[in-house]
Amino acid sequence: MKTQKAADLRSLDAAALTEKLAEAKDALFQKKLQHSLGKLEDSASIREAKREIARLNTVITEKGNR
Repeated sequence: MKTQKAADLRSLDAAALTEKLAEAKDALFQKKLQHSLGKLEDSASIREAKREIARLNTVITEKGNR
């Protein structure tokens, strides 16, 4: 999953953001699973996935307050 900037995410509607959030959570789960099995080569990708989830949650919260 390619990381998107918050400005790009703000142009999406709530349904698309929710779908992207679900995909990001699934990607994080897969990375954690691979890490626990010792098959993940880039452990920094876990951190990037967490930041992507946080970014999506922030944009979703902003849209809910407007």
